[in-house]
Amino acid sequence: MKLRFTHFLFLLTGLFLGCSEQVDFDQANEVSLTSTQDIDLVYFTLNQDTFVDGTGQLQQTGVVEAVKLDFLDDPFFQNHLIKIVFAFKMTNTFPQDLTAVIKFNDSAGVTRESIALEAAGSPDGTEVISEYEVVKEGAAIDNITNADNVLVEYYLNTEGSPIVGSLTFESKAAYTVEL
Repeated sequence: MKLRFTHFLFLLTGLFLGCSEQVDFDQANEVSLTSTQDIDLVYFTLNQDTFVDGTGQLQQTGVVEAVKLDFLDDPFFQNHLIKIVFAFKMTNTFPQDLTAVIKFNDSAGVTRESIALEAAGSPDGTEVISEYEVVKEGAAIDNITNADNVLVEYYLNTEGSPIVGSLTFESKAAYTVEL
């Protein structure tokens, strides 16, 4: 019986002495918290009246929609934003393809960051959906946080087909901040 108790004490002592490790309490400074939030950015619908006059004559091939990005003025976003994932959805019934250029401009009108997208045309007037996901990180984040507004420029790729239809543009952003 004494032999077993001695073995038990020896084992217990070995566990206490062999399993001790220093705890690094400075690791708490290395912990970072991230949070991701979704916001709606730009939403609009264009129709043939945007591009042609009452007689059906082409007025313009480009259209610009502008939105102010007030939330980017906040120093919190400028210091903690680490990633933005943009989701774009374009629903086109025009027979023509459209090109969308999304520009993030500063207060002087200088484009700091841009994204170019294509909306495929509809051969028969049914809805053609073009969806894109664009991720911006690193230096692109600085360019976006230094922007005051976003411009969405649309260019109709005229091909001689009648300009009849509509285009709905929807965009969202999921932004990640690190605390």
